[in-house]
Amino acid sequence: MFGYVELALEDVLVSLRTGLNPRKFFKLNTEDADNYYVTIRELQNNRVIFNVNTDRLNDEALNLCNNRSNLEEGDILFSGTGTIGEVALIDKTPENWNIKEGVYSLKPQPNVMDSKYLMYTLRTAPVRAKFLAMAEGGTVKSVSMKNMNKLRICVPSLERQKELVSILDRFDTLCNDLSSGLPAEIEARQKQYEYYRDKLLSFEEIKR
Repeated sequence: MFGYVELALEDVLVSLRTGLNPRKFFKLNTEDADNYYVTIRELQNNRVIFNVNTDRLNDEALNLCNNRSNLEEGDILFSGTGTIGEVALIDKTPENWNIKEGVYSLKPQPNVMDSKYLMYTLRTAPVRAKFLAMAEGGTVKSVSMKNMNKLRICVPSLERQKELVSILDRFDTLCNDLSSGLPAEIEARQKQYEYYRDKLLSFEEIKR
């Protein structure tokens, strides 16, 4: 069994930020809006994917959002409101998009936390159960940034994190590269991937 420590997110992050609410600061979809305003619906399969329904920002609004969220390559996006727990990795520092309020940007400390390891960990069933238990509110529930910072996760060595990421990346590629004409095979592969992801990222207590 590989060693690990259990840490709160605030111990492994440089920062946890969010975007801006357009009702308070700017208007969406104006005639000069050429940039994208990312919401939960753009967080798909661990990636940010724009579509015809993606809202737009003008340059002034984008600058306001940039000052708030400070998005960079390697940040992990997390939906903290509504459908809680969708995640995506920023693989390139954004130039023409930013995030809404309620989508969180988690910036890992690179000497402690691998970005992809954090992304995969946030998708595991045990960790999902933890942050969903933190959700508060009425019809639309949210996990506050304060509570999110207190979320505790298992953190093995950085070397071990990268080994686990390499394994899970191969499963992810296999699942997403399968033909859409094989729905049964896709479903089976997806279940297999989720099973091994949760097994790999679940750590038994080490007996001393």
